[in-house]
Amino acid sequence: MPKNYLDENVYTAAKNRILDIFNTFPKVYLAFSGGKDSTVMLHLALEIAEYENRLPLDVLFVDLEGQYDTTIKHIEEIGLDSEKINLHWICLPLNLRNSVSVYQPHWRCWDPEQSEAWIRPMPQHPQVISDVDYYPFFRFGMEFEDFVYQWGNWFSDGVLCSCLLGIRSDESLDRFFSVTTNGWNGKNWTSKGSKNLIFSYPIYDWRTEDIWRYIGKEKLKYNKLYDYFYLCGVSIHKMRICQPYGDDQRQSLEYYHQIEPETWNKIVARVHGVNFGAIYSKTAVLGRIKVVLPEGLTWKEYTYILLESMPEISKNHYEGKIRTFLRSWENKGFSIDLVRDQGNLKLEKRGKIPSWRRICKCIIKNDWWCRSLGFSPTKKTYETLYAKKEGNE
Repeated sequence: MPKNYLDENVYTAAKNRILDIFNTFPKVYLAFSGGKDSTVMLHLALEIAEYENRLPLDVLFVDLEGQYDTTIKHIEEIGLDSEKINLHWICLPLNLRNSVSVYQPHWRCWDPEQSEAWIRPMPQHPQVISDVDYYPFFRFGMEFEDFVYQWGNWFSDGVLCSCLLGIRSDESLDRFFSVTTNGWNGKNWTSKGSKNLIFSYPIYDWRTEDIWRYIGKEKLKYNKLYDYFYLCGVSIHKMRICQPYGDDQRQSLEYYHQIEPETWNKIVARVHGVNFGAIYSKTAVLGRIKVVLPEGLTWKEYTYILLESMPEISKNHYEGKIRTFLRSWENKGFSIDLVRDQGNLKLEKRGKIPSWRRICKCIIKNDWWCRSLGFSPTKKTYETLYAKKEGNE
């Protein structure tokens, strides 16, 4: 889909979209992470909500325990004392992706059985929700993605509802397609979550420079973590502050011990593999740069050597994905026995042909959801993983 430029600037367009949202949806809430994009979204939404007499604005913040303390301080200064905000501060035991370990592919924040090892003490603010029985839909150890989706449905309570998200299309090509191709009711900057829940991206066309220009002109309070990233030499386009152990976010792990060494010491003891990730996340060890095949091996042989080195849960998971991957190509006319060890690299990267090199790289990257093989997490995947973790197979 080509970009179509409008006569109005992105600031005016965003305000018009938010105004449209408040005029269309009886219920509106904002998903807040403490990052620059959601901070800008919050201030824009508050401005329109006040104009429309829709204050206080409901704001959802999911505290993932293993975050920078600087981020938590920003949450407190933004949401605790404002009469304009109804803050839902979630501190519940959720399963989170850990892309730096095959032994602990997911870890559980705020696990009561690990309370002595918590990276931070449980916040004691009135807005904090830590009771596992508070929400009727909550399952102990449910996936983060599943929780935020279920929370939106719970909040909507059968009424048409919009979730405001500070997602921008220039962060990646995947985000560009996700926020511009599945529009709800003719609006390309929205997507349908469920019958009553619609996700909205009013600042989807802002550039990183637009975000900082707005923060500077309006003199907004922002997460000072970005200042520390700047001092570490990180480009403004690569600064990420969400839970740092994900498949993309792990590239910033090396800065954690420089910025907050005391927090880092606790994280190393709490989350398996983070020190390994800090050292190797930008190297061939985790598939970041060119992966070299060991001498004397084929990519297929290398794949099975890696599988044998894994714990049972990871080995079984990847073997199942590989079987499904090969079977899907067999249905397209490719014989499994004739799958090449490697093919045209450009076609492999575009997902046009199967090869054992493509499969092997997926494992080296510790790509748990196997997105590089064309998979994506589904509700069934989350439920299966949950059952395995609880011993309910």
